[in-house]
Amino acid sequence: MYDTMVQDQLEAGTGPRFGSRGDLIASEIKRAILSGRYEAGGPLTETAIAEELGTSKTPVRDALKVLSGTGLVTASSHRGTSVRAVDESMALAVCDLRLLLEPEAVRRTVVRGFDALDFNRAVDRMVAAENGEDALERSSANRAFHRQLYAGCGNPALVKVLDDLTDVNALISVTVWKHVGSWVGEADEHRKMARDARAGRAERVADRLRRHIQVFQYRVVEALLAP
Repeated sequence: MYDTMVQDQLEAGTGPRFGSRGDLIASEIKRAILSGRYEAGGPLTETAIAEELGTSKTPVRDALKVLSGTGLVTASSHRGTSVRAVDESMALAVCDLRLLLEPEAVRRTVVRGFDALDFNRAVDRMVAAENGEDALERSSANRAFHRQLYAGCGNPALVKVLDDLTDVNALISVTVWKHVGSWVGEADEHRKMARDARAGRAERVADRLRRHIQVFQYRVVEALLAP
């Protein structure tokens, strides 16, 4: 299975960034987490994952170490390795960090200017994903859109922090939206942000994003506290 997976990704031009087996396996585990197939709080067993991907345990172990640095995976000497659990405290902390960092990064990106072609592609992908049944593609399109809004802020360290936060935010989303769906409402908010970004209205985009995160925070807490 592993060799077939490698060939498919190479042909699609989506192979691992550094070409290593560990990178590719980390990518596959991440996809499984962000699609909800590996559920939040659930165990990540090296043997089971290696059998599923048709590889040995060593690259799986390396991949899990990489993912533990992104906030998606946690490791404990007593409980082993697992997908990061999602609870109210964790969700509030992630949203708080986003509120502190992301609106300013977006404001700076719009002020500095961004690649209109790449931005429009991200918007088109997001719109195309709205009516689809592929939850992973919706999540991926959502992350790509947000990244286009903050990636040009001029601070690579800030971009790295936001990349990791966006992935963890996707884990929160896939965990709670099975109880409270709001994709359509979010997509409409995204389109409004896109219009303001194209028009160069930096402060308005930042304000819209701030409200967007606050509404998301409210919905998440509501879902997590539901009986």
